[in-house]
Amino acid sequence: MSNATISWILFVIIGSAAGVMRYCGVVSPQYVALFPEYGPFLLLAMHVIIILKAFADSVYQGILCLLIPFYSFYYLFLVSDAFYLRAIFGGLLVGIGWDSCQFYQKLLTTWINRTEAWILKGGG
Repeated sequence: MSNATISWILFVIIGSAAGVMRYCGVVSPQYVALFPEYGPFLLLAMHVIIILKAFADSVYQGILCLLIPFYSFYYLFLVSDAFYLRAIFGGLLVGIGWDSCQFYQKLLTTWINRTEAWILKGGG
């Protein structure tokens, strides 16, 4: 079997397991409550791994992943040939993607509101 086929199988296994654990109620609610708490940090760790992979391929790609929001997703899914990393990251996104998105949205909203308040005060 090719690497692409094995990575698809890996994605289906990880994605199914993560989705069933998160959304189907087969895991106790106390463990499901851990997904929103630790999921964003797992996503951040995966993002760091993607950036390191991009730097290993090309310094230019690594800098783009650091500076341009969401370029790391583009790099991983459309530019890179890291089939297994793509499968693991995509499978984990099934289970932790929504909670991580909400976490980072709240964090960004708080940061924007504080910045606006600082600007309205005249920067001091």
